[in-house]
Amino acid sequence: MSYSKLAMKGAAWSLLQVLAERFTQTVVMLTAALFLGPHEFGVAAMATAPAIVTAATLQSGNQLVIQREEATPAFLDTAFSLFLWLGVLAAAAIAALAFVFRMMPGYDAVYLMILPTALAPLAAGVGVVAEGLLERSFNYRVLAVRKTVGQAIAGVACCTLAVLGFGAWSIVVQVTVAPVISTAISIAASGWRAQRLAGFGAMKELIRFSGALLGFSAMNQINIRSVDVIVGFIAGPTATGVFRLARTVLDLAVSLFLNPINNTLLPIFSRMVGDRQRTMEAMWRACGITSLVASLPFVASAFAGPYLVDLVFKDKWPHLALLVTILLSSLPLIAVVVPMQTFLVAIGRPKLALINNVIQTTMNVAFIWVGANFGVIAAGVAFAIRCYLSGGILIFVVARLTPEIRVARDVVTNGPAMVGLGIVAVGEAVLWLCNLNTARLEIAAISTCLALASYGLLLNLVFPTRIGQLLSSAGLRRKLGPVD
Repeated sequence: MSYSKLAMKGAAWSLLQVLAERFTQTVVMLTAALFLGPHEFGVAAMATAPAIVTAATLQSGNQLVIQREEATPAFLDTAFSLFLWLGVLAAAAIAALAFVFRMMPGYDAVYLMILPTALAPLAAGVGVVAEGLLERSFNYRVLAVRKTVGQAIAGVACCTLAVLGFGAWSIVVQVTVAPVISTAISIAASGWRAQRLAGFGAMKELIRFSGALLGFSAMNQINIRSVDVIVGFIAGPTATGVFRLARTVLDLAVSLFLNPINNTLLPIFSRMVGDRQRTMEAMWRACGITSLVASLPFVASAFAGPYLVDLVFKDKWPHLALLVTILLSSLPLIAVVVPMQTFLVAIGRPKLALINNVIQTTMNVAFIWVGANFGVIAAGVAFAIRCYLSGGILIFVVARLTPEIRVARDVVTNGPAMVGLGIVAVGEAVLWLCNLNTARLEIAAISTCLALASYGLLLNLVFPTRIGQLLSSAGLRRKLGPVD
């Protein structure tokens, strides 16, 4: 099967998984938000952040199996042993952190919520090799099912507990149960079992090789989840709850509009890496398509958000609609940066990706720390500014170190973001001048439709080739060609 067909197959299964997974998560988050409120939602976000960071970091270890030219039994046993021990260490660190929270005034009850989440990184470490083998064999169907089933079962448990009045514990149970079920399915489907546990000597080489990769993933997760903790400590759990729910909407948009394409890139890039030019064209094709659709949720939320938030939550979640729009403004840049980072890992430059994530994480902590002192909206603005500044830094550095990547081309690739920002700015100005309130259904519906129609029309005029690539399935099967 050609790489184009593999990409299509992987994107299709990934999209199905994302649709099912995100539909489940949306229902779960809305149910939890309705029954918990911002304060308990914020407490749960702070309690589960360490487990989410460590579990997602360990799951990225499957890239070692994917990229390995020959996955011998000895290598797989060594990888399993390494990530088993890393899972144990992560679980122990989370348990220790729980008792630190117990000694902190005002957070003494949080430690009981942190303790059970230690199971999440342990399960993730155990499933690394099995999941890597499934991705290595392009078994997209099982990969799609395993997460969907895990999220569905954990989601039912979360909703049930929220309705019964268990508060923040409902989200804690979801975060703990989902990776355990996902790992069990991966292990059963792969059919692989470890023959022996490797010693430290055998793991030393793999530790050196995996350090940059795991560091890159850890920085990426810390960059995402540290916000919850920082906003919580400075502005309080209620502000954290609002910020976390807004971030959930951003994560939903990333999953629906970007992940179905990006999830298929690493195994394909890893197989194409011998043909550098072809790999470059594949990366730009991915960036071109993702940047095209990334502004859609941002444009829509600016006009539909106030009505939808008022319809679902009334006054229970203050500032949520505005905060969602602010965070979604960073999505177009994410659409270009994420495929570029995947490309760097695939071509053997994970250290560069790690350095970028260290810079992004440092900037994120600094910007959010300052913004949170002025309220949750200021924290959101700081987050968006950080995304654009750190993204610009990545583009500049990569262009200097990798001559094949040209800054001018990236600016053109990210052009749809400028179109989206312009439409939102003009639309909001018109609404303000006419004194129109988008919390009313008719105003929200008309302004949203006009904004999306204007966005599509302008893109068709400025980027017709890219529109054709997106709409035509035949275009995806043709030989990779240049983007606009």
